[in-house]
Amino acid sequence: MVDERERRVMDLIDTNHREIIDLLRELLAFKTITPGDQPVEHDEFIRHQAFLKQTLTNLGFEEIDVWEADAAKLGAEPGSGVNKNRDLRNMPILVGRLPGAGGGRSLILNGHYDVVPLGLLEAWTRDPFAGEIADGKIYGRGTNDMKGGIAAMLKALDFIARAGFTLDGDILAQIVPDEEASCMGTLAACQRGYTADAAIIPEPTNMRVGTAVRGSMGGKLTVFGRAGHAEQPQPHWTEGGAVNAISKAMRVLEGMAEATEEWRTQPDKQHPLVPPDHIIPTVIRGGEWAVTIPEQVEIEFDCMFVPGTNDKRAEIVEKLDAVCANDPWLRENPPELDLGDPEGWIYPAEVGEDEPIVQTALQSLADVGIQPALMGFGSLTDCVHLINYSEIPTINLGPDIESAHSADEFATVEQLIDLTKTLALSIMRWSGVRESASA
Repeated sequence: MVDERERRVMDLIDTNHREIIDLLRELLAFKTITPGDQPVEHDEFIRHQAFLKQTLTNLGFEEIDVWEADAAKLGAEPGSGVNKNRDLRNMPILVGRLPGAGGGRSLILNGHYDVVPLGLLEAWTRDPFAGEIADGKIYGRGTNDMKGGIAAMLKALDFIARAGFTLDGDILAQIVPDEEASCMGTLAACQRGYTADAAIIPEPTNMRVGTAVRGSMGGKLTVFGRAGHAEQPQPHWTEGGAVNAISKAMRVLEGMAEATEEWRTQPDKQHPLVPPDHIIPTVIRGGEWAVTIPEQVEIEFDCMFVPGTNDKRAEIVEKLDAVCANDPWLRENPPELDLGDPEGWIYPAEVGEDEPIVQTALQSLADVGIQPALMGFGSLTDCVHLINYSEIPTINLGPDIESAHSADEFATVEQLIDLTKTLALSIMRWSGVRESASA
């Protein structure tokens, strides 16, 4: 139930909700597109963080820390996903502390400000960076994933203060880059020592409390054949004949499909909130000439797995060995498996339903008028580092995800208002609140 102090904040949000949209539109204007293999060669990321540094200053944040991570210097552990070759220059990390009055629990509010590339521009019917509003929706790249969440969490703090309240616990705002590529922005903040009693990431969750994410591992298989003239008869391979690497790669692809199907019903791959494990081929390269039997095929793949998985690398090796055991050529000429560095995969993560921050958020949703529910991500978010590295109970909670990474990405105005209210209630209830001395 919402008490009188909380009602003051809710009413203030209703009266001034346009400010949430205005802040989001300002953030959307910065073209902070996650870079691919090339480093960032413009200042959009830097200007975005300079804008938010001033925003945090206006909100009373102190000890504002801005820095650029060096991937080569990050501590790497199994599951940390560190790519030491990735260039993180010109993508600043921003962490600020809003000091509490004392006696309350501390809270991290974490949001990534990088957005995925636009894809086909002709698929967009609206300017991806203008924040156009139509039919109760605000459009643009990052509206739900996740600049809308950043706007909501900062405006929630603003409305709490403007309603005349001071929080008892410290609030840390973490605005980080590169979640869409590496999650190393948040990992860098964790390794810099920033911690709290709990954390909320306003990633899009369809207004449910996200408590579990799958882990992720990528890899590459090189399947070998033996070259030969495609238009000439070939003896058996044991007699020196050509072997089509594409045909052998099909055996490997079938093995991947069989593994995914097996994991779909395997008891230890089941989880109440996230899908079972899968391994999916995503890129194939093979063949050089139309009349030459290909001697090599490369298969890149993506593998996702549920919390509680102990050694996915060993499972993948076991599945590949089983495929090779049933094919004489592959048994004698096994594919080359590259799973990257031992620390290059990303661990799954989850928090229990009974965690206080989970229960706080569920009750806040109910009091805003939204049916409280839990959910899990089939992919992952920056929560993996807050939970695994820093051991901070962390939840995801944000707007609908249906248009994330799509053309005409949007968030509804109604959900952004509801999210701001839910975050404000969660923050006040978690950290504690008192009347400001100046109120």
